[in-house]
Amino acid sequence: MKAPQQDWDDVIDGLASLATHDPDPARAAHVCVRCHAVLRDRRRRQSPATRHAPHANWRRRMEPAIVCGLCVVFLFEVLSRALHLYRL
Repeated sequence: MKAPQQDWDDVIDGLASLATHDPDPARAAHVCVRCHAVLRDRRRRQSPATRHAPHANWRRRMEPAIVCGLCVVFLFEVLSRALHLYRL
C-alpha cells in the first residue's frame, strides 16, 4: 500500500504532464472583436433617454421592495406560529 504522500505526488505528476490548451491567437482576437461589437450594439439600442429615465427602471426598484415586504410577512407568520406553539 502506498503512503498518502506518494498518492498526492502521483496526482501532481499526472497534472504536470497535462498539456495546456490555449486558444489560437487569431481565434481569440476574433471572439474579442465579436464580444465588443455585441456590447457596442447593446449600448446603442438603449437610448440615453431610456437609460436614465426614472420610470424606465421601476421594476428594478419595485422587485426588492415587494420581496422585502413578503419576507416581513413570512417572518411575522413564523414568529406568530412559534409564539402560538409555546403559548406565549
